[in-house]
Amino acid sequence: MDIPEIDDKSIFEMVGLEDIKKRPDILPKVKLDVTPQMMMEPRFQSRPEDLEKLRDITGYMFYIETESEAPALMLLKIGRSDITNTVGRIEEIPAEMIQKAIAQPVLPPICGMYAITEEIRDWLKKELSL
Repeated sequence: MDIPEIDDKSIFEMVGLEDIKKRPDILPKVKLDVTPQMMMEPRFQSRPEDLEKLRDITGYMFYIETESEAPALMLLKIGRSDITNTVGRIEEIPAEMIQKAIAQPVLPPICGMYAITEEIRDWLKKELSL
């Protein structure tokens, strides 16, 4: 079985769903049920229950970023060591979905980050064939 070649720089330049679809190292690790609140929850590396929580959220999470010039749907990598990096911006999402998620948040925002709504989750599942 051939392993597709992965362009290392593309993880920092992903600007859409097509880029994400081309990354077999990312797509299976997308966690649509992880929220910014879960990711920002304090954890102590030495407690087993905190390590388990970190294992549960490790992967990729979508969120709405409101600290940028225009609110946007972003993809965040959550590492096993509690380190996170925003790795992508999803341009294809209808702006109304983002505005609705901000106007009627499913959870209170944290550090300018909003959790995705059920509508956005369904849209992502369809678009990414999850």
